[in-house]
Amino acid sequence: MLEGLINKYGNTVGVICLVVAALLWGGEFVVAKDVFGVIPPNWTNVIRIFFAAVITLVLWGRHFKEATFADWKRGAVCGGLFGIAYALQSLGLDIIDAGLSAFISSAYIIMVPFMVWFVSKVRPPRKVFISAVVGIVGISAMSVSGIFTGDFSIGTGELLSIISAVGYGGAMVALEIYTEKTSVEFLTGAQFIFTLLIALVFALAMEQPPQIMEIMDAKLIAELLYLIALGTFATQLLFTFGLKYATASQAGVIFPLESVSAAFFGWMFLHERLEFVHLLGAVLLIAAILISSVEFEKRKE
Repeated sequence: MLEGLINKYGNTVGVICLVVAALLWGGEFVVAKDVFGVIPPNWTNVIRIFFAAVITLVLWGRHFKEATFADWKRGAVCGGLFGIAYALQSLGLDIIDAGLSAFISSAYIIMVPFMVWFVSKVRPPRKVFISAVVGIVGISAMSVSGIFTGDFSIGTGELLSIISAVGYGGAMVALEIYTEKTSVEFLTGAQFIFTLLIALVFALAMEQPPQIMEIMDAKLIAELLYLIALGTFATQLLFTFGLKYATASQAGVIFPLESVSAAFFGWMFLHERLEFVHLLGAVLLIAAILISSVEFEKRKE
């Protein structure tokens, strides 16, 4: 269906997919934060990703039957990176506010050009290095406490969010390469399968499983349905598809919507507030993403 829309409307469909994914992901931070109060982070991931994986197997079973060993290896790389990033981000989100977690995690956009440099051996343009400096200042403002007093320290939640950004960056680079060789549908499903395995390992090693009676709550079930259908399945599909067809500049402008929407929803529904230093860091981080992604054309005489 989405492929047909691309043929008709061009990469505008890819842009719309990324916008919708960013907004849904912003809501995901807030809903997941609320669910974590009842179900531990990685057990929440196990539940949501299990059902998302089942949906992909039912809808796109043909792609899995036709998949080659090389396709599975590509899916394992993407799923492994996403899985580790998901697990660490969820553990960090359980500690810090949803908006703060979203902004710090979005730093993966700044890391991607350097990861591409490592893979392709092609040096990125100068603006990428300027973006990195601005981004580092922004992340430091949001993550490091005592930045104005000289008594520096970084919280566990912030540190986990930063590390998760590295995983997301690696997964994004892998997706950009692999979607040229493997179908979006298969890669999306394979990511769920391998992410589920990693979430299960983290859950069994670190957390107590939830009790059935704790889950039997109408509000909690509705939140889990959001996480499964929209926050996991729809966002991952739209993200992977949009990344394939939208340009890098378009994607870079859209990605900050995820963090902004997470902060807005966190303020509206969880009564979270970003301090001035966090707002300053958020502005710098968004500026860094835009500097890195937007193409600046030289003026022609």
